Amino acid sequence: MFGERYFVARERLSAVVRGVRELAEATGTDAGPLADEETYLADLEEPFLFLICGEVNAGKSAFINGLFGTEFCPSEAIPTTREISWYRFGRHEFEEQPRPGVRHFFRDHDFLLDFSVVDTPGLNDLDKDGHRELQTFLERADLVFFVFPVTNAWSAPTWNFIAEVGAHVGKMAIILQQKDLRNEQDMAVMNEHVHELGVHKLGKELDIFSVSANQALEAKVNPGAAQRLQQESGYPSLGRFVSRKVATVPKRLAQLRAVQGGALQVLREIEDRMEIRRRTLDSDQGFLSDIETEVDQARVEQGQRLAEKFNGLGEVFADQAERAANLLAERTSVWQSLLSLFREDDTPVEIEKGLIEAVKEAIEGLAGNDSDELVEVCRSHWATVVPRVEERLEMPPPNFEEESSGFAGAKERFAKRLGGAARKAVMAQKVRGMLDAEMEVRREALRRTLILTLLLIIAAGVLGFFHFNWLACAALIAAVVLLALGLVKTHQSSAVLVEWFRERTSSCRRPFAEDVSEEYQEGVRGFFVEYATMFEGIRRHVAELKMKLKPQLDQWSEHFLEINAIEQDL
Repeated sequence: MFGERYFVARERLSAVVRGVRELAEATGTDAGPLADEETYLADLEEPFLFLICGEVNAGKSAFINGLFGTEFCPSEAIPTTREISWYRFGRHEFEEQPRPGVRHFFRDHDFLLDFSVVDTPGLNDLDKDGHRELQTFLERADLVFFVFPVTNAWSAPTWNFIAEVGAHVGKMAIILQQKDLRNEQDMAVMNEHVHELGVHKLGKELDIFSVSANQALEAKVNPGAAQRLQQESGYPSLGRFVSRKVATVPKRLAQLRAVQGGALQVLREIEDRMEIRRRTLDSDQGFLSDIETEVDQARVEQGQRLAEKFNGLGEVFADQAERAANLLAERTSVWQSLLSLFREDDTPVEIEKGLIEAVKEAIEGLAGNDSDELVEVCRSHWATVVPRVEERLEMPPPNFEEESSGFAGAKERFAKRLGGAARKAVMAQKVRGMLDAEMEVRREALRRTLILTLLLIIAAGVLGFFHFNWLACAALIAAVVLLALGLVKTHQSSAVLVEWFRERTSSCRRPFAEDVSEEYQEGVRGFFVEYATMFEGIRRHVAELKMKLKPQLDQWSEHFLEINAIEQDL
């Protein structure tokens, strides 16, 4: 069909307009005139209008059928109407008469989507109303064909009308119909004569084509001779002329350029919008980085508070060590010390075990209080984050309580972590081993004293048996004195042992605090790492927006390059 180059450019431009409008919607840009795509492209989609003029029985209808290769326009020897016939596209064939003198014929032919055809009654048979309607169509027409039969190419009414509308010479062409009725020599003479007549009437040369509608239509039903008949019909050269004209109609090119300019303008606005969006997203990422820096700063501040907690950790150990010392004093009393000589003494084990459990429980309690404080720090910080995120990112952040569940898991892990660290730190002080050694030395001294006392009593008994009474009394007195001294010594050594235990555990306070503090710092860090996960949804939101922006940038580039390519074609 004619004008393929134009229609390809039009379809490409229409596709770009649709793509630009969709991209404008996706980027939140005002699409301007592109918003109503159907209305914006309405002029562009309007079919080309071909106006066919000539006298009665000039072969106008046959020419039209030959031009489009199908008999959609009735061709009769005797004209049946004096109306102007406008052939337009319609899926259902019907006719209507919007006003006197003009009748619309809707036909289901695809070429009518791009071309509408106006067939006129003979110029020598038009009344004033018909002449006025013809002038209206002449103004709107993209191409005007004046059809002459080869039997009468000099009809005065037609040539007078051509001279009258000479201002439209740029879109006019002369058609010599029924060339098959003349030989080549006659047609050459006739073409020359018509050419001179056109120059005489208009002062300009007209495009002249000799055609045979009969041969063109016969080519459709005679495949064997189709190529020859089509060439002889003269329509191929006419078709090339029509295609060239279609591609260069000023009004149509102006419409294409107007649509192209509108799409390009919206593209520039989209570019500005996306650039702002890109910078905003980069800034948003910086904004999130600043907030995350605040979280790190809060973590550092909580870590710095460890200096205050450091003494507190040592005090926890010291408090529980004092309780252990009281238990040690109880277990090393005179009576308990004597009993320990006759049974296994697990006092060091119980003291260490009790000290471990007590310290562990106390540290876990301290960790529980600190974790509540950490939760409150995070909650307070989140309260400052919410309005900033809502204002900056225009999205509601997660609810703190719902998202964190009060950090119950983090609190439990924090407490268990510090409790385990406290247990290891106590065991690292080797309290049981040292206490066991000290108590064994004390028991050994008490054991020797008790043995000597028993030996003196036995000696007193033996001496008394042999009537060495004064020696027996002396041995018995010595036994009593030795036992008394041993008990006094036992009491004194208990106080010494307890004091030694207090001094030893007191010296362990700092190593214990140092061992636990490292885990304390790690626990605080882990707590804030878990708090930072609450920002994951916000970070993902910004990342998704950046990922969404990339294909939009790609689409923009494609549309921009396509518009430039269309501009080159135009």
